[in-house]
Amino acid sequence: MRRAIVTLAAFTMMIMLGGLVGVPAAAESAPTVTAGSTLRITEAADGKPMILEATPDNVQPMRLSAASRAAASLNIPIHHYNICAGNNTCVENSVLKDRAKNLVAFFKATDDPWFISLNEVCRKDFADLSARTGSAGTMVVSLRQNKNDCGGDLFGSAILHPGGVKLDGIAEFLPSRDDELDCTTDECRAMLCLKLQTYAGVMTVCTTHLENESEWAMPQAAEYLWIATAYAAGQPKVLAGDFNLTPEQLRDPDAAPAFYTGMRDLVIESSETMPTWTDHDDDPATWPVPATPRGHIDYIWVDRRGGSIAKAAYCENEALASDHCYTSGSWLYTPPSK
Repeated sequence: MRRAIVTLAAFTMMIMLGGLVGVPAAAESAPTVTAGSTLRITEAADGKPMILEATPDNVQPMRLSAASRAAASLNIPIHHYNICAGNNTCVENSVLKDRAKNLVAFFKATDDPWFISLNEVCRKDFADLSARTGSAGTMVVSLRQNKNDCGGDLFGSAILHPGGVKLDGIAEFLPSRDDELDCTTDECRAMLCLKLQTYAGVMTVCTTHLENESEWAMPQAAEYLWIATAYAAGQPKVLAGDFNLTPEQLRDPDAAPAFYTGMRDLVIESSETMPTWTDHDDDPATWPVPATPRGHIDYIWVDRRGGSIAKAAYCENEALASDHCYTSGSWLYTPPSK
């Protein structure tokens, strides 16, 4: 039986209390495509990933109220979601990815995030979500020909940034498990960072999707932090992504100095973010088999400046979507001028 539609006020209160919960059939109804996006492709320089930039015809600039601008700190909602375009089970059940994209559009409309980090997106998903959310964005390509779900098209991670205007950006490949990988034909894990002009000043926002084996994900997590920190050059930064690592693994000092001690996670640590995650070597079943979340592997890291509202991950359990849960949180950031 479908649940009754909740009011925006009630929905907002539920978010404040426990994260993105109680969503009324969000995977079935969400803002539809009302316009397209103009895509610009930047071919990769030697050793660098290809990037795409999307500018929607219906771009919706963020407007802050006078009260928000006058407040001592700015409430900056930030979202992250792996929509599951690369998982075989999701690919075999295409309605699941459609529902996952509906969730992105739904939460954009209800929580008004400044930044949305996305993993496992095809070029068409990126353009679709840019248009549906009215948000400009940038996509980094980790696989040029994904013959699984993308129909042989571009595949990777992206950042939509309704809360900021892009000034600059970098894209880098991360250390690989195989020195023989050819990143023009093979999947190579990549990271993307954007410098954005926002109401809070210039901010650096990054996304990545790390290897699914910890021995490779650990050095990649460290490299991600080092590159992003150097690029931010002291500016406030956000590092989101699917790390394929639990908090306990990130804290292991013998593996790599990757735990982000100078940052805080906007996703409640006890909130598991991958419903079927146990051990990737065991190849656990994923959607559409309902399961209890078992691992926290998706993160939204922000600098320890100001405060934060950490939230529980939202996992669909009636209308199934991705094999990851939708994550979000709010950074209570005080600009230096305040």
